[in-house]
Amino acid sequence: MAKILLVNPVIRAEDNPKHVPYGLALVAAVADKAGHEVQVFDANAWRPGDAMLREALSADKWDVIATGGMTTSYGYIKKTVQFAREVCPEAKIVLGGGFLSSMPTDIMEMLPEADFGVIGESFVTWPDLLERLDAGRTDWGRCLGLIYRDEERAVRLTGSRPLIPNLDVLPLPAWDMFPLDIYF
Repeated sequence: MAKILLVNPVIRAEDNPKHVPYGLALVAAVADKAGHEVQVFDANAWRPGDAMLREALSADKWDVIATGGMTTSYGYIKKTVQFAREVCPEAKIVLGGGFLSSMPTDIMEMLPEADFGVIGESFVTWPDLLERLDAGRTDWGRCLGLIYRDEERAVRLTGSRPLIPNLDVLPLPAWDMFPLDIYF
């Protein structure tokens, strides 16, 4: 099972943290339910400096470092993936969220450090990607809702993942992994 660090980026640095990370809390719950070791670094809540982000990235031997969010988070996401590639060169870096889904090929070109991007129905694609990584599989083209780099680091986009017909199959968000007291 993978050791995963989820980084919730700063959304609006000039604003108080009030954007509860619902999507990331669901992503955390899905990975946790599948048996992975999940840690969260909530930069949006804590507003850490660069040194603390680097410290979190170097705190363990992460298999996967994932981040993403809204377009307003792009600057922090960019810094996160650059630091992650430098500090954790062996880790797989995964992107997700609206900033990626709106223009996946462009974002992957702008962030060459990223290995994968989860587009659309992440709550199905994310565990599929993790399962493939755990098994040592590299058949990324068969994982719907994924953008990835092939062996030559060229960007490849798979087909769309169908919508989840019944959202009640999803686990409850992993709120215990987030500092909700800061948001409320």
